[in-house]
Amino acid sequence: MAGDGPRPVIGRLAEDDWRAWRDIRLAALTEAPRSFADTAAEAGALGEQDWRAMTRDGAIFIATVGSQAVGVVAGLPRDGALERGLGAMWVAPAWRGRGVAAMLAGAVIDWARSQGCSRISLWVPADDGRARAFYRRQGFQPTGRARPFPGAPGRSIAEMRLRLAAAP
Repeated sequence: MAGDGPRPVIGRLAEDDWRAWRDIRLAALTEAPRSFADTAAEAGALGEQDWRAMTRDGAIFIATVGSQAVGVVAGLPRDGALERGLGAMWVAPAWRGRGVAAMLAGAVIDWARSQGCSRISLWVPADDGRARAFYRRQGFQPTGRARPFPGAPGRSIAEMRLRLAAAP
């Protein structure tokens, strides 16, 4: 990461860290509502057991500087044992362009490899050129698949995939 100053630390949240996951997810949904299919109101209505389940069922990675959360990403289970998903990526505005997103994506990629997966997929807003370019720099390639953006008439999301190993 270029420049001086503190370097974010990436850590995986445990089930008992559900409040940290909830807080940063609500911050992301509030700051960048056009980037996500769910809303801050919907997420705010979830209970403790919902947030705990998300930390159990996937791998939530958070970037912190001191005690401040500056980014988050989720490694998600997918259909089949050989694929994982990347979702819920968000970096606080003051930390964008400073390498945090690449660190977070790397955490999910490493997690998927440790699970023996051969690929990671994600869905990105088709009209978000910056996000699509970022994922391409991480090695993700468009699959050509698209679908309507949930809750956003007239918008679509596009699938991208990263191959980690030769498919069986």
